[in-house]
Amino acid sequence: MKRIIMLLFVVMSLGITANAQEGVKFEELTFKEALAKAKAENKLVFMDCYTSWCAPCKRMLNTVFVTKEAGDFFNPRFVSVKYDMEKGEGIELAKQFNVKSFPTFFIFRPDGSIQHKIGGAGSLKSFIVWVERGLNEETSFDYLNKQYDKGAITKDQLLTYYWVLICAGEQAKANTILEELKKQVVDSDKLKADYWFLIEGTSYGSADFNFILNNFSKLKESVGLEKLDKYLAENYNKTINEAIQKKTVKDENGMKKLFSQISKEWASCSWTPDKRLQNKLKLLEACAAQDSKRIISCMDSGLNKQENTKWNFDLWVILSALDFVNVSGEKVDNAKVLALETRINGYFASSESMKKRLEPYFEKFR
Repeated sequence: MKRIIMLLFVVMSLGITANAQEGVKFEELTFKEALAKAKAENKLVFMDCYTSWCAPCKRMLNTVFVTKEAGDFFNPRFVSVKYDMEKGEGIELAKQFNVKSFPTFFIFRPDGSIQHKIGGAGSLKSFIVWVERGLNEETSFDYLNKQYDKGAITKDQLLTYYWVLICAGEQAKANTILEELKKQVVDSDKLKADYWFLIEGTSYGSADFNFILNNFSKLKESVGLEKLDKYLAENYNKTINEAIQKKTVKDENGMKKLFSQISKEWASCSWTPDKRLQNKLKLLEACAAQDSKRIISCMDSGLNKQENTKWNFDLWVILSALDFVNVSGEKVDNAKVLALETRINGYFASSESMKKRLEPYFEKFR
């Protein structure tokens, strides 16, 4: 039995060793020696700047760089070296190249000049994309830095430069470039997938939000329906939630106008929201009309769409609708309302604090 266990251990060890040999070949060289070898072999130098306490550094070394795919990509192109930035030669290299975050990776030319810089960890697939950007002279960190300093950078290069700076961990400079880029962007740019990130964070009612609605079909082709769905759903959910919770719209006339406006917007761009959001719009309409029966019905439907999922802010939006029930003195089936309380309490059977938090919403119906 012991022999079998030992044999398995040996086989596993051989497998790990073989896998490491297939991965990126990090050589035990000084930086100067690495440059000389790169020159002799017509390669570039890939340098991994790490520390012993950095978890992302360990993840790159132990799970990404050890794979055959990584070896197949890096070994023909680079003389690869790695240095602990807090030990030996790494201390001086950290000062020389101003390394302040870990991991940081550099691509050097054989003359010792920086061609590209990458900050942070990632999957092999994404990391290779970052490295390939550095292998291409016109999308490399050094080239774009020089183009920008000369004032000879185009709008498309400015966009690439922004992402190169983000990948390099140069956040402050990237923010500056982003502001310059925004000043140059025109509507025709916003229709391109590459510029979607500039408008995907805008809010309901903004100029960019209306631009998205007016160009829904074109953006659907370039950006894709999945991203548009996400953007519109987040904005409409937030807008309707705040209206029902009386954070933005203060009276029923405002709620009626909002309901009418959203209904027209959905129809004009031929966008179909999911059933959860459709129900929420119906709840907004019912609250605006102060129609207690319809409010309770929509609340019931809303709870159906929450079951078997993680509870989120929808619960508190649904409960906020109770503020619009019986405000005009119409007869209300209190038993139905209290049945909702029992149902919700059932979801939180083990939480007394949650039950106490729910009580005030139903107090007037007891």
